[in-house]
Parts: sequence; structure tokens; C-alpha cells
Amino acid sequence: MNLSAILPPLRPKGQPVDMPGLLMNSLLAACRHNEFKRLVGWKGMAVCPRGDLAWTMKLRSRPGIYGLCAETSGQSDARHHADLGLYYFPADEEPLLERMSLAANLAAAHLDYLEQVRHFSVAPDWAAPFRIGRIRIFLDNDETALAIQCQALERKICIARDGIATDSGDWIIAPGTPEEDFAAHELAMDFFLILAAAVSNSLETPPSRYGREQQADMVPGYTRQGERISFDRSTSIITDTLAWGDDETACTLVSPLLREETLTPDRTDGMPPEIASALFWKTHDLSLLGTNMEYAYAFDTRPRFIVLSGFLGAGKTTFLNQLLEYHASRDELVAIIQNEVGQTGVDGKLLEGDDSIVELDEGCVCCTLAGNLSKGIEQLKARFSPKVIVLESTGLANPFNILEELDALRPLVRLDSVTTLVDAANAPALLETSDIAVCQIKAADIILLNKCDLVTDRERSELSRRIRALNSRALMAETEHGTINPATLYDSDPFEQNVSGLLPAPLNTPHHDHAMEGFTSRRFAFDAPLSREALVRALERLLPTEVFRLKGIVSLIGHDHAQVVQYVAGRYEFSSLGSEFHDQPFLVAIGRDMDLTPLEVLQEARA
Repeated sequence: MNLSAILPPLRPKGQPVDMPGLLMNSLLAACRHNEFKRLVGWKGMAVCPRGDLAWTMKLRSRPGIYGLCAETSGQSDARHHADLGLYYFPADEEPLLERMSLAANLAAAHLDYLEQVRHFSVAPDWAAPFRIGRIRIFLDNDETALAIQCQALERKICIARDGIATDSGDWIIAPGTPEEDFAAHELAMDFFLILAAAVSNSLETPPSRYGREQQADMVPGYTRQGERISFDRSTSIITDTLAWGDDETACTLVSPLLREETLTPDRTDGMPPEIASALFWKTHDLSLLGTNMEYAYAFDTRPRFIVLSGFLGAGKTTFLNQLLEYHASRDELVAIIQNEVGQTGVDGKLLEGDDSIVELDEGCVCCTLAGNLSKGIEQLKARFSPKVIVLESTGLANPFNILEELDALRPLVRLDSVTTLVDAANAPALLETSDIAVCQIKAADIILLNKCDLVTDRERSELSRRIRALNSRALMAETEHGTINPATLYDSDPFEQNVSGLLPAPLNTPHHDHAMEGFTSRRFAFDAPLSREALVRALERLLPTEVFRLKGIVSLIGHDHAQVVQYVAGRYEFSSLGSEFHDQPFLVAIGRDMDLTPLEVLQEARA
């Protein structure tokens, strides 16, 4: 048993030990390894900024948040020890919440629920309804054996003997029925198994002993007057104990803690299935685990590959910039393959981190540029070793048409998802006329219903139902200006949960591409700065039913910096590029049966 990862290696034995800190050090030491985090589904931990020493944690297996709060610690003649309260705060729409107490439901209904969770150790009375058990840790005074325990009720039940009624007499809780009733031990075990896997990894050895003890416990309840009572029903307190160290010292450490016999690792047939198959028997040697194909997903070093889809003007580049900022804050590099139909790409110039962008212009990756993706990916991997590669497809790309090539890319990248942005204002009309727009939704694993600020609640609801009818399997979120925390979309690591691939199987019937739907593009170049008024007049003379998208970078009279022009379905805006632009100013129009006379006149006047 090697304590050097969780205690200072030159520290003299016999000194006081921060036992809660030692437990957290085990998690931190193990989570230095990305392979470990992927193996166990670890999503992160934060220290509660105020109150008693406490932490909040996210696991892939549960939508809610776990909390751990130091309660007592000390040292006896034989060992150091500490007790920590274990909490689970459900997500606001998690079905489990309905089985928890009224106090828990009231707390979760508050707007500041998540903020309260972050500071839960400040308000123990507020957090009490979410307490699901206790974690205990022991270290013998010779520091040669360590044990952890998880204690939780098999079911956490509390019965309202007289029921709870509204002022009008309707029952909220019928008399004699539980106000709360949920499997607390099952919840606690999800965390305990990961904690034990972290201890094995940090100590570089598997447990030497395991024991489980069940003790009957009366079901509590209360009367109308608030009197605490017990019912003639029982649940049980389950205590799981794991010990590390040589067998003799481990037995000595845990023997006062359990009445039941403990088992050695070779007696898994006598253990509960979740214990017998737990990763904590193996996580002490990650290199050996890496040779096991069952866990190959966790040791996959290929970058994740996200296909970013969405019709013209849906907000893909805006969302992509936020994705870049998110990964930059985590010191992770995102590389981009940026594809535009026009001869000159605009979006690549609007993205931060230009060095890690490969532009595939003058064609669409779903048709005329098919086959070029692997070259772009190889180029990015060789130069940057990115964590994530995003293919920002053209607004006219049909994801179904690149499915076959995506399968061929598997040796190079780990396919993550197709993320499709939908322009809430324009989607209803587009879905009537464009098979490409329909396919972009059908092919998506993640749908962002964007620009919701431009539609009414009723329009948004109707569009949501329509999208759900086209694609019921995708994760869907509503956004304004593409604003959403990417962690809520991508940190679930969906590929690991579906190794056969996320993308739907391509249908046998051919799907439309933009040529089949009559879409074309045209580029306009300007040798001299434009009058803003003249440009606005030209834009306002274009027909939105013909020109779906217009964008470019131009010089305007009276402006020091080049201006970015964005035009979608009749709406337009100018913004400063924010940097010098040395190329020839231009505009690219994309649409169907376009009458571009206003732009032709403008170009001729400024040639």
C-alpha cells in the first residue's frame, strides 16, 4: 500500500492526519488520469466555498449532484478516522425527486436551487432532506492499512401517519403512505464504487478485504402534531466495508467495525454482483486495464469528432466560438475543419484560434469535397494533437450524405455527434421547402433550437413539437445567440455509451444535396470602400425568399476597421472584424433563383 500519492512521502508517522482531505486526495490523484475518469464516469468535483469542509461532485451515471461534507474526525489508540455525510441533490426534472420528501421538492423548486447546492454545507437543515448516507474512512496508526465504509438505508422511507392535505382538503400525501421512499443505498453505491476505485488507484493496490453487514431498522414517521413515531415496518441499514493493506493488518483494522466475516478478493462468488464486478479490483494498474478490450474506450486517444450542422444563418459560427472558449478554459485545443460553399470562406476569419483551422472552401463537404475530410483531419492531428475536431459544415450540407465517409474516419477520430442548430424564426418555412433542412434535424444527435428570442412562446412550442416528430432520439435544448454551456452537451461522452456509433444508419433512398434543391452561391468583390447607406439600400432590395444567406467582409467609408456583414432572411447586421483585413473585401450570397442586381450595381460602382 503506497500512501505517497495522498500523504506527503517524507511526513513522520504518528502525526495527525487530515482524514477527509486524505479521502479527497485519493479522488484527485486518480483523476489526474483521463483514462480513470472515462472508466468510472467521473465528471468533476468542486470545493464548497463556505461552511464546513465539503465538496460537490458529478458522475456520468446520475443527472444530479453528489455532496460530501466532513462531520467528525479524530484519532484513537488504534486508528485515525473521519465520518462524512453523503448527499444527493437530484436534477430538477429527475424522476427520483418525486420520491423524495416534500422539503426536498420545495428546495429543488427554488430558482437558486443549484446555487444552494454549491453552498450546501452552510445550511445543514436545508441539505438534510438530501442526505442519503455516510462515508467513513479509517487509517491505522502505523499507516499500513486503510478502510472505507459506506452506510446507507436500503430504502429511505418516512410515513405521514395522518397524511398531508391542502387547505381545500385534497390529499398531498394520503394517510399512512410514505412522504418519501427511494433506494438510498443504490444511490450511495454509485459514488462509493468510484471512491473505492480511486483509493485502489492512488494506493496502487486492490482491496484485500470486503464485508457487507445489514441491520434491520424501523421505518420512521410522524403525526399531524409533528410527533416522531416508528412503524411496524422495517428497512435495513447496509454497511459496505473495503480495506487495503496486507491481509493481517487490514483484518485488524476492520474487525472492530463489522460483526460479519470479511471476504478476500478470491471469494467474489460470495459478494454482491456490483461488488464482485467492481472496477476497484482493477484500477490499481491502469496500464494492465488498457490491454483489456472491454475497457478500450477509456484508453482511446483519438480526438473527438463533432459534425456541426445547421441551415444557412442558424448560428453555427457563434456557437462554435463559445465551444472554443469553453475548451480553452480547460486548456484543451479544439481544431476546426471549416467548410463553406462560396469561393471565399468567411466563418474561418471570425473564429478565434485561426492557426488550428483548416478551410475547405469552394465546395460542400457533403458532395463535391467528399474524400477531403480525412486529409484535413490528418493535417490537424499532425500539427496540433487536438482534443476535439469540429467539422463546421456548410449550411447546405446534408449530414446523411457524409455518413459513409464518417465511418471511414473511425481510425482517425472518435465520432462524437452531429450537432444541428435550428433557426427558430426561419425553420417553419424551411422545413416546408427544403429536404436538406429536414435531414439536418433527422441526422442530429444534439439539436439546439436557436434564436428563440425571435419567436413567441407559442411558435417555439409548435416548432419544438415538429422537430420532435422528425427526431425523437436527439438531445434538444433551446438557446438564444447559441448560448449554452457545452459541458451539458458533450461531457456526457455519448460515444462511450454507444460504441456502435451515434449516427443513424443512412437510408437507401438518396438524400437531397444543395445542387438538387437549386442552391447556388455568388461572390462579389469590392476594390474601394463602400458607403454604408448604399450597402444597406442594396441589402434591403434583396428578396429573402431568394437570398437565404449573405455574408462577407467589407470596408465602409468612415470606419477604421473592416466590417463583417451578416444577412439572414432579410435581417442584417454589421460588426467590426476587430483586426486588420488585408484581402480584397467581398460578399458571398447563397440562395435559390437569386436576383442579385442590387449587388451587381454596387460592385460595378465600386470596382
